[in-house]
Amino acid sequence: MREKPEFLKPGHYLAVAFREGPVFFRVTGREIMSYEPYEVGVVQAGKTTDWIEPTFPGTNDRVLEPERERFILHTFVGVAPEEAEVYLDFPPRVARYSLRGTRSVPGKTKWIDGIISPFEDPDARAELITFLDLYPSFKISNQSGQDIYAMLSFDIAKYSYRVIRDTKKIDSLIEGKKACKIYTFLEPYEAPMWLKKLVGDDLFEYASKRWNELMGTGV
Repeated sequence: MREKPEFLKPGHYLAVAFREGPVFFRVTGREIMSYEPYEVGVVQAGKTTDWIEPTFPGTNDRVLEPERERFILHTFVGVAPEEAEVYLDFPPRVARYSLRGTRSVPGKTKWIDGIISPFEDPDARAELITFLDLYPSFKISNQSGQDIYAMLSFDIAKYSYRVIRDTKKIDSLIEGKKACKIYTFLEPYEAPMWLKKLVGDDLFEYASKRWNELMGTGV
């Protein structure tokens, strides 16, 4: 188990920006855990793996997907060896939109590698927030001149939470009057259906409107 300074504690606030708008959470509890090594295996020189959704041994349970709606996972991913380049698809197999149109792969550039985010000390740039039905998949590429044995490590905080519905509290969090960790995906992803139902259209609409109004203040 590795404690990361970026992990939140009970009482801390987290805002996650979805396509529908931001959702504000208050952390009510947490469990810190590490999972390593996740053994990708041999990646031949100049080759790239298929998409991988890491699971626990002997199960279909995904390492980076909470088992229930009531939990959020906050994860940092480490990589070994240095030559292993990690590509990210989040959520997997879903076409996403960019200024150049629709694409279903994360482009031609890597997300992290073993230099940016070492196996034993994952970097802040290798941060992920995941939910039930919203989790990543990875490709591992080896562009070196020799075969490598690739592995991933996952430092994880599992949070229980409650959704903030008080509009005055939401205003104070957006305005920065209260400390709040803000997480935005690499691209604006749609909230899982269960979370849409939990939050509700009215709260999404209010938070989105206030968020957009105050973006110019540095929020």
